Amino acid sequence: MILNQLLIPVLILLLIWSAAAWDLRMRRIPNRLVLAGAAMGVLLQVVLAGPGGVLAAITGLLVGLAILLPGYLLGVTGAGDAKLMASVGTFLGPLGAFQAALASILVGGVIAMGFALSALFSRQSVSPRGRYGLMVRTLVTTGRPLYIPPAEGEVMGRKFPFAVSIAIGTTAWMIWQWPLA
Repeated sequence: MILNQLLIPVLILLLIWSAAAWDLRMRRIPNRLVLAGAAMGVLLQVVLAGPGGVLAAITGLLVGLAILLPGYLLGVTGAGDAKLMASVGTFLGPLGAFQAALASILVGGVIAMGFALSALFSRQSVSPRGRYGLMVRTLVTTGRPLYIPPAEGEVMGRKFPFAVSIAIGTTAWMIWQWPLA
């Protein structure tokens, strides 16, 4: 019983923090890591919960993927981030995947805001004010929106490793959801 209560959290933590470290270093998450995590989650669900565990693992995978898939399609997150959340979903099931993904998105938003605010205090960052001003003036003058991509060196053009947000958000959810008592 104690082994079951410790095995799942330890494996999830190993998966998400390995992915976060890899994403920080290489700006990508290896498919082998995500696939191994998903396989381990499904296998663990089968061993611990039987046939019902397969359903929980598969629906958790689909929920995790579905929540981050729009971000990938809009270019906000990478495919590896969506696949990592799907892999985490195999361990947590659908409700856990949903809650952990929302926590991860919240953490990602806070990190992104900090990232953007850091540009205000950095002399080396290119300011987005001119670009935003031109887009607003064009909209007001012509009534048509205009998108101007970020200039090189502008903070809005840089990507941050979202696997870190997934690791922090999922870990926080696990601490909140699974008290050790």
